[in-house]
Amino acid sequence: MKDKHIVLPLLVLLAFAAGISGASAADIPSNAVNLTMQQNASDPAQIIVDVNYSDDLQDVDPTVAVDAKLELLEGNITDATIKWYYTGDLSGPSADYTVPEGVQEVWLSSFTGAPVPQGAAKLFMEDGNSYRWLFVVENANGKVFRVRASSVAFQLNSTGGIENETVLNSTNLTVDLQPHFSLANLTVNPLSGSAPLTVNVTVNVTNTGVAGDYTAELKVNGEVKDTKTVTLATGETREVTFTYELPAGLHSVTVGDLTPAAVTSTPAAPSASPASGIYLKNVTVTLTGPANSTIYYTTNGSTPTVNSTKYTAPLVLSKSTALKFIAVVNGASSAVSSASYTIMKPVTLTYYVKVKVKKWYKKWYRYYGKWRYKWRYYWTYRYVKKTSTYWQIA
Repeated sequence: MKDKHIVLPLLVLLAFAAGISGASAADIPSNAVNLTMQQNASDPAQIIVDVNYSDDLQDVDPTVAVDAKLELLEGNITDATIKWYYTGDLSGPSADYTVPEGVQEVWLSSFTGAPVPQGAAKLFMEDGNSYRWLFVVENANGKVFRVRASSVAFQLNSTGGIENETVLNSTNLTVDLQPHFSLANLTVNPLSGSAPLTVNVTVNVTNTGVAGDYTAELKVNGEVKDTKTVTLATGETREVTFTYELPAGLHSVTVGDLTPAAVTSTPAAPSASPASGIYLKNVTVTLTGPANSTIYYTTNGSTPTVNSTKYTAPLVLSKSTALKFIAVVNGASSAVSSASYTIMKPVTLTYYVKVKVKKWYKKWYRYYGKWRYKWRYYWTYRYVKKTSTYWQIA
């Protein structure tokens, strides 16, 4: 509107047939009209204006008209259509007005289908009667603007011009024709399981503004992984469900900006090759885990953690070892795997054996009166060194 106020007619021009002779618009008390304006909670595009006339408006001079106008104080609703239901409900007759750019003031006669031209309405009222007019702002979705509704008394001169204009009552309203979505009741199920883990994520989306589309974003570790668009009427709540497969790791899962749920997708347990067993020599063990995993192991029987020794190359075992090891992917640890290796080494044993042996010697001896020189022997013992080999656990 480029800093110009647009004045739009909100209420039918009210003139009262029986008059107080000679009364002017300025003579009407400022509290003669009680005027309120609000958005319809069930349909924010509807503006509800309630008008209550006091006894002071009875028998007003026929030259005095009582009207209500709508001023655009902030915002821009150029080309929006205002549909005016002048019987107080959406089933009665209506008049339309399309807001042009740069208009400063528009009266009822400017509405297409207005029941009477400006200043010509003669609405007879009973004492204390209250009236309601409905306005529907169309083609203005996404707009936020501020308006002022005023009840005005004035007189028409002989040329149809307005004289003695007096504001009897007025009120301001910020009209928000945007949808307003809120998220609640985030549910992620399950919160843990074996990778790849399929989770169902649900959230309730509520719209407290005008009808509109909302695109819900499924976020995993802060990154948008999926979106779903739903259309919600004013006041409507709908459940949005995502199904997503999480790879191994620790994940934060949420929709929009709700507090994330922590989900653990447990990686597969690592394996060892060769398998547990008895080996008659040194054995080289290779540990294998799932993709993108880091393996940690212990050799003293304790449970491994991320603070244990990191596996970087095959392990050459020269003595019996009980291995325990885990795979870690994106902060999630697998179940503990175990493998036991018994290494047998040959051992040579040296020992001495006591054996009985003959010991020979020559000796002169007399035999039948004659001396003879002959080999003789006797039994004795000595220790013989021997060796043997056997297998022993290293």
